[in-house]
Amino acid sequence: MADDLDQANIRFGQSMTTWRKRSGKTQQSLARHLGCTKGHVSQIENGRRTLNRSKVKEVDNFLGAEGRLEHLYSELYQPERVDWISKFHQVQAEAEVIRDYHNNIVPGWLQTKGYAMSVISSGAPWVKQEEIQERAALRIKRAQQVLRKDGPQCHVVMDDVAVLRPIGPNEVMKEQIEHLLKLAVSGRVLLQMQGWGQLPHAGLDGPMTLIASPSAPELVHFESVYRGQSTDVPKVVRQFGTLFSRLQATARSPQESVAFLEEMSSKYE
Repeated sequence: MADDLDQANIRFGQSMTTWRKRSGKTQQSLARHLGCTKGHVSQIENGRRTLNRSKVKEVDNFLGAEGRLEHLYSELYQPERVDWISKFHQVQAEAEVIRDYHNNIVPGWLQTKGYAMSVISSGAPWVKQEEIQERAALRIKRAQQVLRKDGPQCHVVMDDVAVLRPIGPNEVMKEQIEHLLKLAVSGRVLLQMQGWGQLPHAGLDGPMTLIASPSAPELVHFESVYRGQSTDVPKVVRQFGTLFSRLQATARSPQESVAFLEEMSSKYE
């Protein structure tokens, strides 16, 4: 537990230092703002002390971190309190580059409303129709933020099973595939399909998203039905970046992927 806390202190301290320098503030000015000594600030930045929770928002505002220090603090010290879904989509919308891999369904930000409703109702059959409609509508709204004209570069690898296995009626699957084709042909998304039987398969552990942002460290995000986990630890990000590169190398080319999707679209006539 002590080692975990030390690592949390180090990561938060490094991020606080980055934002302080970016804002042009000195340790002395931050200490004066907080009513503590310069040495105390130095110890927090070096990972030797933990910033008091009651001061996190104040530090975030003073350094102009726009909530990022607050989010990191919650992730490191209070993971059970993080609204990871909304935070993740906020980071995603602000990204410069998104590299996304999914092994069984179309990523949420590439889904059509009909497909999204089928996914939600299949995974949570107890949810009422009205709430399914609301969740799907929110998913489309968030997708529009990512896919806007000046949005991030998007590199996506999907296993064939995402379109081979129907998760809804034929018309839902055809509409979804046509949406993917439109994005791929237009160049808005660099899309590659991972064929069945390709070895080695670097995506066996499931979905992952790598996000590079202009004002934050690159991070990798893991997603499941009930929870998500993100980390910006450089070594881990590099490792998953390597996995994504391997997935791209063994997947179909973008042109071959378009041809495959066109073939699949015709099968859902």
